[in-house]
Amino acid sequence: MNRTREEESTHLKNNSVNRTAQAPSGKGESATMLATEKIVVSPSGESVKPVRRQFPGPRNADVALRVAFERRANADLVAHARESLELEVCGVLVGEICQDDEGPFVHVQAAIRGTAASEASTHVTFTQATWTSIHQTLERDYPKLRIVGWYHTHPGFGVEFSDMDLFIQQNFFGGPGQIAFVTDPLSGAVAICLNTASGVRYLPRFWVDGREQPCRVPAAKTLEAAGAVPGGAAAEAGSSELEQLEARVSQLVQAMDEQLSWQHNFMLFCGFFFCLGVIVAVGYFIIKTYNSRLEPPQVRQMIPVAIQVGDKTVMLGVGVVEWKVPDELNAVMLQEELLRKAAEEREAKEIAKKLQKEGKSLTNATPGATNPPNPTSAATTNK
Repeated sequence: MNRTREEESTHLKNNSVNRTAQAPSGKGESATMLATEKIVVSPSGESVKPVRRQFPGPRNADVALRVAFERRANADLVAHARESLELEVCGVLVGEICQDDEGPFVHVQAAIRGTAASEASTHVTFTQATWTSIHQTLERDYPKLRIVGWYHTHPGFGVEFSDMDLFIQQNFFGGPGQIAFVTDPLSGAVAICLNTASGVRYLPRFWVDGREQPCRVPAAKTLEAAGAVPGGAAAEAGSSELEQLEARVSQLVQAMDEQLSWQHNFMLFCGFFFCLGVIVAVGYFIIKTYNSRLEPPQVRQMIPVAIQVGDKTVMLGVGVVEWKVPDELNAVMLQEELLRKAAEEREAKEIAKKLQKEGKSLTNATPGATNPPNPTSAATTNK
């Protein structure tokens, strides 16, 4: 683990902290210990410069901080959580702090598992070996990304952050845009919180691949008991819910406007291509009509011919012209020529048959013409 990574992230060294003894006891309360050693925080000396990028979700999202997960990152996190339904598991979220016209947002692009962690049913421990493995994976697979939060599971007992979870988030993940993510693999519920000037604040929703996902938000009195928000937050719970409802309605109206805008653009696109097709068809018809019109004949040769007009002989010129006949007329003329030849052949055959029949009839009508009687023989017989 190089020096730069150590300065940019929270790391853990030396003696142990017994988190189970510090955490309040109670049914359904989780105990997530950050390390079994003395915790030393080395904050980054450099401010995080947001990356300019468009938020992959709706505009005017009314949340303290917009959190956008890549689909693969969310799928990896859910798969890791479901691998253990009895013991807690943990890991870190890596990505970028981004900025658009509406402000900053967190873009989570990957989830790195906390291997070699000490896991139990009500707590999980980020050990020094866990952090070493996390930073090795971060430097090897995601050298251009940074840690933007951490996650762990509460298998079977809800997604409310415990006192120790909130303490860890406030003291060891206090960087700009760093979030805490907890999920119950049995129910599928999710909760996200982040540090604000007034303490830790829950987020009502986040986005996965541009699609909104709900988060569980506990009652204001629970947050006050945990010391996460000031006492005045309880009085604002009703107005906060009303603001959230108005924000959801605003997002619904915006989604409908975007749908109508998409339909309008689609119809405009189809209308444009329809008009373009009509223009092309009309142009093709005009060009074809212009090119297929008949051209006047061109005189190629003059032949003089003598004609007698009264008592005078007049020389007239007979012109030999070239006339280009359109292809379709050539086809018609060729067809007519073929029909004419076929008619002539049929007529010739009929004439030949008629002549043949007439010849046979003449032969049958005068059978003795070929052997005329001998007058000498007839006279001799009469004697």
